[in-house]
Amino acid sequence: MPHPLFPDDEFPVAALPDWPEDDHTGDGYDWAQELPTGWDAVYSWGSEGWDLGSLPYQVVAHYDCPLDVIYGMAHYIEGDVKVRAFGSREARDAATDELALSIWLAVRNGPRQGLPAADTPAADIPARFRGPYRPNAEHTQ
Repeated sequence: MPHPLFPDDEFPVAALPDWPEDDHTGDGYDWAQELPTGWDAVYSWGSEGWDLGSLPYQVVAHYDCPLDVIYGMAHYIEGDVKVRAFGSREARDAATDELALSIWLAVRNGPRQGLPAADTPAADIPARFRGPYRPNAEHTQ
């Protein structure tokens, strides 16, 4: 259930109860192990489960509020962390779609063919490259 008043809005990060912070003491594996409660590292994305990030240099994590009113995304890059907050899972996942595309194009660790150009909005990214990886789900092209 999205936020009742602002489902598609990006929220201030301060609205999250706790969020991952910069950590220059280790690598992405260490950072993922120390995520605050409620945050989970997301290692695969899209219909084929392509790498989301570039371990150990980049890791992405998601937060799902137990009350379904706020969702978070954190992107760790070599110790620096950018955190964003959203009013719905759909808005957060759309932002993750766009992040995944940018990582795949820059690092070349994702799909080999069919990726759209950089800065393509989430709605225009082909369905097979969007959304959380679900190994048992059927995906359409």
